[in-house]
Parts: sequence; C-alpha cells; structure tokens
Amino acid sequence: MKIMLFGGAFDPPHLGHHSISKNILDRGIADEVWYVPAKTHPFSKPLSDSKHRLSMLNLLIADDKRMSIETFELEKDGVSYSHETLDALSEKYPEHKFSWVIGSDNLAKFHLWSDSKDRDYREMLSKHTFYVYPRKGHNFSPLYENMIPLKDMEEVVVSSTLVKERLASREDISDLVDKKVIKYIEENKLYASS
Repeated sequence: MKIMLFGGAFDPPHLGHHSISKNILDRGIADEVWYVPAKTHPFSKPLSDSKHRLSMLNLLIADDKRMSIETFELEKDGVSYSHETLDALSEKYPEHKFSWVIGSDNLAKFHLWSDSKDRDYREMLSKHTFYVYPRKGHNFSPLYENMIPLKDMEEVVVSSTLVKERLASREDISDLVDKKVIKYIEENKLYASS
C-alpha cells in the first residue's frame, strides 16, 4: 500500500489536520494516512503530555478506517527525526511504500531537517517523496527534488497555535476543532480552557 506519514505535535489536533488527510485519501494519493505524533520536537517546541495528544488524535480519526496512528516516535528515546522514522518504518513494513506530507509553512526551514547521525534532508529526499500541502500565507518555496506541491488542494487556515490562542482568550473553537476533541479538552482542562 501507499502509506502517507503525517508527522507533527498535534497539540491539539484540529480540523485542518483531518481535512489534509481526508483530501489526500479521497484523491487516491495514498491508501492510508498514518499520523506520527512527535515525542520531543526537534526545534524545542514544548508539547502537551503524549497521552492527551494520542487520545485527541484517536477521537479525531475514529470515523475513518483509512487513518491510523503510528507511535514509533513516542516509543523511541530522544528527539524525533523524520529521517529515522521513515527508515525504521520502511524496514519494518517493506511491503508498503512510504511518503510524508508537510505543510508549505515547513519549507522555509526544511534545509534544517537532519537527524542525530548528521544526515541531512537531501539523503531523506533521495529515498522518499514529500508532498507539500498549502498553508495560508506560505508559498510553495523553496521546493526541493522529490517534493510534490499539492497546489489544487484547499488551503489550510487553522493551526494549533490559533486554537490555543482562542482557548486562552475563552473564544469559540467549534469551527477549528472536532466536537469530540473540544469535549476532551474541556474535561481535561487543557490549554487554559478551564
């Protein structure tokens, strides 16, 4: 099968994440999308407890069997690197062809993507295709070899940062986040929503 990996903090997961996966699956670009929540962010971004992020992701994807969660990065020690994840999953599941989806907002810093063995982004791109999804305010630039811009997809406007900003100021997030995830956030008093 064609498996698209979708890495991120998912802190919290929102409707933008879901629409990216659904659009990719509905267009036949991938047979399945596997969400890959990061344990430790390479750029030192603080993350909520992984148990909460996993629970919210499970609620988000519960109605689509083509989506699942891959916990490789949560189970390994240290910082999460896409290069190591792609290599490990390709070795574990040789019957599948893996690719990765990123938002166009990641392109400006993509040249910084490396791993603990000092392999840089060019080696990763030589082995795996990266699909680039349009994010509002971010062009498809720079594009590297083996990157495919999904130019005809609907632009994603929502971000986890926007969700947290609204929650902090006690604004409505029902247009940004699945109702089951909102309930979980409220019940667990996450993101200063209590």
